[in-house]
Amino acid sequence: MTRWLPLVATLGLLLGALTLTFRAAPPGGDMADFLPRSDRAEARFLLGELQTGAATTLLLAGIEGAEPGELARLSRAVGDALRTSGNFAFVANGNQDVSEAEREQLFAYRYLLSPLTEPAIFTAPALRTKLEALLDGLGSSAAPLLRQFGFADPPGAFIALARGLIGTSSVTLREGVWFAGGEAGPRALLLARSRANGLDPVGQQTAADTIRAAFAAATPGSARLLLSGPGVFAAEAARAIRGDVEMISILSAVLIAALLLWRTRSFTMLALVGVPLAAGTLAGFLAVVAIFGSVHGAAFGFGMTMLGVAVDYPILLLTQREGTEALAATARRIWPTLRLAALAAIIGMVAMLGAGFSGLQQLAVFAAVGLLVSALVTRYLLPRLAQPFGIAARPLPDAVIALLRAMPCARIGALALIVATAFGLLAMGGPPVERDISALSPVPEAPRRLDAELRAALGAPDVGTFIVLPAADAEAALQASERAARALAPLLADGRLAGLDHPARYVPSATTQRARQAMLPGDATLREALDTARAGLPFRATAFDPFLEGVARSRTLPPLSATDLAPGSALAARIAPLLAPDAAGWHALMLPAGLTDPDALRAALAGETGALVIDLRAELSTLLGDASLRAALAAALGAALVLAMLVIGLGSVRAGLHAALPIAGALLLTIASLALLGERLNLFHLAACLLLAGIALDYSLFLRRLDASTPTAEAARTLAAVLTCMLATLLTFGLLAVCTTPVLRSIGLTVALGVVYAFLLAATLAPRSARTT
Repeated sequence: MTRWLPLVATLGLLLGALTLTFRAAPPGGDMADFLPRSDRAEARFLLGELQTGAATTLLLAGIEGAEPGELARLSRAVGDALRTSGNFAFVANGNQDVSEAEREQLFAYRYLLSPLTEPAIFTAPALRTKLEALLDGLGSSAAPLLRQFGFADPPGAFIALARGLIGTSSVTLREGVWFAGGEAGPRALLLARSRANGLDPVGQQTAADTIRAAFAAATPGSARLLLSGPGVFAAEAARAIRGDVEMISILSAVLIAALLLWRTRSFTMLALVGVPLAAGTLAGFLAVVAIFGSVHGAAFGFGMTMLGVAVDYPILLLTQREGTEALAATARRIWPTLRLAALAAIIGMVAMLGAGFSGLQQLAVFAAVGLLVSALVTRYLLPRLAQPFGIAARPLPDAVIALLRAMPCARIGALALIVATAFGLLAMGGPPVERDISALSPVPEAPRRLDAELRAALGAPDVGTFIVLPAADAEAALQASERAARALAPLLADGRLAGLDHPARYVPSATTQRARQAMLPGDATLREALDTARAGLPFRATAFDPFLEGVARSRTLPPLSATDLAPGSALAARIAPLLAPDAAGWHALMLPAGLTDPDALRAALAGETGALVIDLRAELSTLLGDASLRAALAAALGAALVLAMLVIGLGSVRAGLHAALPIAGALLLTIASLALLGERLNLFHLAACLLLAGIALDYSLFLRRLDASTPTAEAARTLAAVLTCMLATLLTFGLLAVCTTPVLRSIGLTVALGVVYAFLLAATLAPRSARTT
């Protein structure tokens, strides 16, 4: 029993320290750490919008599957619950969204805000036409609305203003709730904006869960809730990835345990393998916290994947033992090779510090420190813990060993394959690179179609191209949007632009509001025009006094500013994505719809200083390409440093190149295979190549010591140890390769293919003469 005490105590201390560390500094989830950096103004603005823009916090909901009356009840119940939850900055689902106070404010400012305001609408002929229409309407179903607004606003400025707030929405109002048609019949609609950052998956998950809980609490019966939006996608993506990782972790742990049990027939082996891994995890986590202040959850997850190289270290130690040799002696014997492999892998990771992503830098620090500590624990602590157990590896069948030892006979063929692959990649201009960021999305096509459908119904922006107008303050931004709208008017007129949304549509600049005030007629002039227009019509003389009073009041109102709007009001929610402060002051956004001539749009805005026209898809593609290039350059730097380390460690340039050849060959064959499988290289393939290089390095350095003169027993032990390492890696990453999540599939497929190539090439290209390292 006493022989177990050191191992159990060590594992207990490590796991306890890990638990305390995770509780004290839990991994974060701000995806901004994984956004690339750029010096381009368009890219900087886009990245800022992805982090803090109002559009990324929008949630769209539909309720269907019941009668309209029941759907209306559910919509009201859900809307009320969301407004009281505190998780949302704005909730809208019908006419109750405009409070009485906001309605009064908008009505008072109708002639300053409405685009209809011009001298012509106050002339007698124009008023006559409106009064006749009012008279006809009082006998129709619109009579209640006309009695409320028609006498105080016969020109219809307020109705025009209200229609502008609806925008391109196709909703109808039933029982005070928004409705639109869906595939399954009538659908009640709801729009909400969460308070959480758009790149905070936990906050977005909370917002989505709040909506689902509110719907469940409303006793929905047969009705169904449909939920979409960027926040929902982010939360669902995080959930999908977490589910895949949990499933793969369990399956791979079982399979690797079975492999190690078959090789060693000892459950103790499983605990011993866990010691360097736990120590490396703890050290890597603490290093990242010390340098960056916190650990991103994705950096931790991918860092653990990279740290998987460390699992090879105890396997190599415990399966390379010669007979009754003390494990401390085994550790000393293999340490020069193991040390060189670990240092080279660490240098490759450290090179990623120049990739320009905080998340990738965290990953690099985590993996580098973790590998260093894992190697040191394997060298100095693990022999003492494992010595009492006398673990011996089951030998491989003689036929397998004979086959592996005969593989150097195919050296010429392997070299020819590597050369042909290199020329093939050059001939095709390099491997295809993924520049469409949507291809990396784990969100299936059906939810994306639902999102487009809900956006179209609610008039929510689904932006392909947008215009950014920087300014010193809100008033200057509104003036800039008005100038740009005038410049783009010809494109609207000839159909090259189907529509244009911008903040001044809802709250014009103070300059425009004052200009509209100047257009308002004096009391006597307006009364005279009104009396002329009313002549012969059955209206009382005082019927339109509210109109006269409203125009008189409008002449004295101070201009309405965007900052005067009540937080959470319908107008504030409408303008929030289009007018906002930023680090340099303020900016206005313009959203063109149905754009067919981007060059004409840019030309029309050439006179607007600082205006940015951003094609979202093209900009994201550029960002992704730039980020991939930086990561590739960092990886290339790492490769150069690793080669230098091999040259120094092995004592000659020739030996270093020989050791690097299987690694380079494995990477070339892997990239070519990905291209043949239709894969387009992305950042995650590149990250996986770094891991693959570290794994291949172990195989190359240990197998290069074998030649025809190596004793059969030693060759068998080494080949079996490296084969076990390869199979353990393959069991993990082979499972990842069949995941539906693009990120995990990219990593899994790359490493699964690569480790097979790395092992086969390392065994085939082993030098003809032995060399001590």
